[in-house]
Amino acid sequence: MESSGSTINIINARITHQKSSVSLMENVAFEDTKTALAELCKIKHVEECVVLQTCNRTEVYIVSKEDKNIKEQITGYLTKKCKTESEATQQIEVSLNQDALKHLLRVASGLESMVVGEDQILGQVWNAYSVAESAMTVGPVLKTVFTRAVSVGRHVRNQTSINRGAVSVGSVAVELAQTILGDLEGKNVLVMGAGETGTLVAKALASCKPNAIFIANRTYERAVMLAEKLAGKAVKFDKLEDALQNADVVICSTAAPHYLLKKEPVRKIMKNRSNRRGLMIIDISNPRNVEASVQELEGVKLYNIDDLRVISQKNKDKRKQKANKASQIIDDALVLLEQDLKAQSVSSIVSSLFSHAEEIRQKELTKANSMLGKLDAKKKDAIDGLTFEIIEQTLVPIVENLRKAAIDNDQQLIEVAVKLFGVKQK
Repeated sequence: MESSGSTINIINARITHQKSSVSLMENVAFEDTKTALAELCKIKHVEECVVLQTCNRTEVYIVSKEDKNIKEQITGYLTKKCKTESEATQQIEVSLNQDALKHLLRVASGLESMVVGEDQILGQVWNAYSVAESAMTVGPVLKTVFTRAVSVGRHVRNQTSINRGAVSVGSVAVELAQTILGDLEGKNVLVMGAGETGTLVAKALASCKPNAIFIANRTYERAVMLAEKLAGKAVKFDKLEDALQNADVVICSTAAPHYLLKKEPVRKIMKNRSNRRGLMIIDISNPRNVEASVQELEGVKLYNIDDLRVISQKNKDKRKQKANKASQIIDDALVLLEQDLKAQSVSSIVSSLFSHAEEIRQKELTKANSMLGKLDAKKKDAIDGLTFEIIEQTLVPIVENLRKAAIDNDQQLIEVAVKLFGVKQK
């Protein structure tokens, strides 16, 4: 973005379900986003950064006064995390300035989700900002951008109802199971993970009338809480084998950074299953929690995020009209956001103006009080208020003209103002 006070750029680099396979998204996923934020901020010229990571996207948002060089460094950083660098180079998408802002507004509005209109992404966007804020890697630019993105995301949902009846990735997994099996009525279903996605999976299952819902989670108490809400049964992780013996469907959505279901243990379970029925496993974790070779076992069908694309496309087609209306709202919001960021680019000049004026005011106020002798508090407050009002009324039109110049890209006027008032740009 060419900001008139100073040149800043907003860069977005991403690997998402739109272009990438689950294996590539898994390779680039950060084990710890705070570590990634710290690493990104060590890159020269990176001034602010946020990492947004979900089960089907890893995105980096950067603020820098550099353009081309920083884009290459960020994409290089992501590429090096992938085992297949050539594949990553082809599938990393990069957006700059207006395109980056528009992309984030679309993400927060649910238009870039695998399931169009989903609500879960809105909380994930804000959580990404909150994590970066706690890691002290954000400043005024990304604060403005992410705050506005969440606001626009809410506005889109209120105005278009694009999220009405919307499904999440979790409930699409349930729909996939229904599509393949016919229905889930009378089936035993095991949900691995009682976090946000696991909760959405379990809630979607409740309306399918399964015979039993088992909830397994590392933190057993959390599994108990969710199971109680759904009339299900909590399972301790060390008792997973017992639950798997009787499960018809397993939906895995944990945050574990390693495999929870491996080929040999599952082979043993399948051999000992008394019912001899097949086992469907749907792994929507990122990174994956089920070893790919599990699908080689007789009687086991393994699916992952890549297999959800057909159902998510049907959802997208159904919401096309609402998505078009949402896109118009986003376009209008984008214009206002860009104007605000341009106006914000002269904030250091404005701050310097007011600081300099306040220094003079305080100095002259001290002189005046000394000359006037002893005054009561009421009179001192009156003089203080009067001098403050004079300064403010004098500077307000100057500030408004500076901000307008920034929005209009009038660099010449801003440079003249800097010289005239003797202020420094940061």
